[in-house]
Order: sequence, then structure tokens, then C-alpha cells
Amino acid sequence: MTAAKIAVIPLLSVLVACGGGGGESETDDGSTSGSSSETGSSSAPTSSSGDVETGDAPACAPGEGGGALEWSQSAAMLPGFVPWLAAGPDDSVAIAGGTAAGDAVVELRDAAGGVKWTDVYAGAHGLDDVALDVAVDPEGFVHVLVREVILSVQAETMGTTDARLVVLRYAPDGAKLWRWEHERPPVEPWGSYDPEGKLAADGEAITVVEWAFDQPFSHVRLDRFGNVKAETTLAAPETLDFRVRLDVGADGSTAIAARAELPDRLWVGRFDASGAPLWSVDLESEDKPGSVFAADDGAAFLTASFDADPGLGFSARKFTGDGAIAWTQPLAIESQDDIAFGGAVRCDGALVLAGGADKPPQPDNEWGQRRDLWVGLLGPDGALLWSFEHEFGGPFSWGDGNTAAFTSSGAVVVSGSFLGEDGGNYQPWLGRLSGG
Repeated sequence: MTAAKIAVIPLLSVLVACGGGGGESETDDGSTSGSSSETGSSSAPTSSSGDVETGDAPACAPGEGGGALEWSQSAAMLPGFVPWLAAGPDDSVAIAGGTAAGDAVVELRDAAGGVKWTDVYAGAHGLDDVALDVAVDPEGFVHVLVREVILSVQAETMGTTDARLVVLRYAPDGAKLWRWEHERPPVEPWGSYDPEGKLAADGEAITVVEWAFDQPFSHVRLDRFGNVKAETTLAAPETLDFRVRLDVGADGSTAIAARAELPDRLWVGRFDASGAPLWSVDLESEDKPGSVFAADDGAAFLTASFDADPGLGFSARKFTGDGAIAWTQPLAIESQDDIAFGGAVRCDGALVLAGGADKPPQPDNEWGQRRDLWVGLLGPDGALLWSFEHEFGGPFSWGDGNTAAFTSSGAVVVSGSFLGEDGGNYQPWLGRLSGG
């Protein structure tokens, strides 16, 4: 493990520096599944036995026309809010989130946006459930991380809520293979346990990182049958605040970023696939972490917000495999609010980010303010290769992006949300861009 303390130059003047237990069985847990051929035909593997062909290798060579919108879908065309994405075989993408009924949902969609299969998970306890992440391994098996409420008791002035993280594994054809639940002691009366988590799958193991405020980070490795191979606690500072950002690479390594106290600082840490520390840095900066991404060879990317007076500015930063800062790139985005960018790292080290950008409102805008979807692709050296902006339109024209994923052909699929016509409810949005 290496540790360093770095004084950060004000970001507006920074230049790019020289320098990324359960068994395999069907479950009767309230899920409903089906398939659809709304658009195109499916050529994905269909065997649930494990003898499947892998999809196309991810495309890393830059193409032409990056950032052009190929199609978009919203509202009734989507099963609910689907903020989580993962590339599947044959240019497909897995999407996951939650329905209006409080159930978790996962779908596999083809390159044209057509549904190949879908599953709604109502949970083993019949309470609120929502997907927190989705991962697809090289053989096309889909894994969904669900926060499943197991207890909810509400009194007049207080209540008790307890939840668990659950992993669902699906065959490439959508058949559910098993459900695994991370066991822990029940919450104390009138207490609450509301975990967050991230998920990755590399074909040999499924990795789950679980965290809740004022609780340690738990790093769990499962085999392909849902048996626990290893579990460890990540050695992060005990003084991290509630604004924690984390990511799990496909190999099971972890990146974490958060504000820390005593002293006040921005802390970034990397851990290997076994949960052992690789490096950590303390940044003497007022920046607030927006997102963190685990990259190959122990590298990491960080987005952060800083005071631009007025409003906030944003930056992206890359750390090398020993924790040194390779480059810092200001993003040409302004906002009055923090933007928690989602995104993904391409196999050549390029980084795609999805978030929002404040814009001057239209004359007929009922809010008097406007936020557009913003997507940008940063090259391995931090240079902005292309950006895409989408205006959601009246009457409010307010929305942003959740995350983005590269497909096996190099295209970029983006999930987002926008304020609906009633002004009180948000609607989901999904689009596909040329990768470039």
C-alpha cells in the first residue's frame, strides 16, 4: 500500500499533466419474467447451462461521428427508472432499476432498443426493492444487485427499517439461476439499515461491495454458483462522511472517494480484487466527489465539483496505478447544484461521463430554469473527444443523465431522467449514441 498527500492547484487554472451463500437453483421469490421481440431478432446465447458463446470484444478504436444520437426511448417505452447499465453480448445492453410499484426490474435490450427479455423481482419479503447495479460477465450471464427491504415498521413518530443486498443471476436467455442474500445481524429496534452497493462479474467470480453510513465497507467474492469465496472489510478511514462514491472494476478491484474528517480532506483509495489496499491519497482540496471509476492496473478516475462563484464548476481527474495524478481536466459545465456524473471506462482508457448542464431557460419555460442532459467522452489523455447535449423540452426542460455504458461495438448507451409535464414526477430516458 502506498499513501500520499497532495496539494491540489485550483482547478480553474489546472493544465493537463504528463503522466488509469446460495446454490445454483431456480427461486420462487415473486419474480415474473417474459420476453419480447419488439425490435429485431435475438442472436444472444440462449443456453442456461453455461455452454455459451461470448459476444463481440469491446471496440476501442475511435470511430467517426461520435456523439450522434441513434435512438431514444422514454416514459411508457421503459419498465421504470433504469439508472444502471451494463454491456451485454452482440451489442446488447442490460438495464436495471425499479418500477413504480416498488419492485426491482432488469431487461436485456438489443442494439435497436428492442426487449430481448425482462424480469420484475418483487422480493422474497414483498416490500420495496430496487436494483442498485447490474453486471454482465463475458459469457453473457446477467447479475443484478438489489436492495431488498426485509422489515418496515412505522409508528407515529419513528420506525424500524431493515434491508439486505441481494444478487440475482440470470442465464443469457433470461432464465433465473439463483438468488444470494448477504446475511447480517438484524437492525436494532427503531433503527435503520439502508445499504448501498456496487457489483462486478468477470466470469469466474461475482464481486459485491456493500456500504452504509457509519458502517464499514464489506467486500464479498462469490463463485458462479452463488457460494461465498471470500469476504473482507476494506481499510477505509472511519471518518468518511455520508457522501461516499464507490465503483467495482470487472476484476473485482474497488475504488472509493469521499470527504473525510480529522483533518478535513478529499480521500481516494484503491483496493485489489481480494480487498487488499493498493494506494490512497489525501487531497488538500475543498472539492466534493461526484463519482469514481475503477480502471485497469490500479488506476482510477474521479469527478468532483468545486466552488466557481457563482455556482459550481466540475472536473475529471485520473490517478495512475500508484496514486499519482496523471491529469486533471476541467469540464465545460456550469450548475447551481452538484452533478453526480455516471459513466464507464473504455478498454483503451477513454472515459465517458453522463450528467447535466444548466442552460439559459426558454421564454416559455415554466420554471425559469433549464438543465439539459450532457454526455462527454474524454480520451486516455483527458482531452474531450466529443460531447452531446439533449434538451428535454417544455414545459419544464429539466433533466440529466444517470450513467452510461459502452456496448461491444463501441456505441454508448445513456440512461437519464427528466421532469414530466405534471411538474411533480420524473420520467425515465434511455438513448444510444455513436461511440466515436
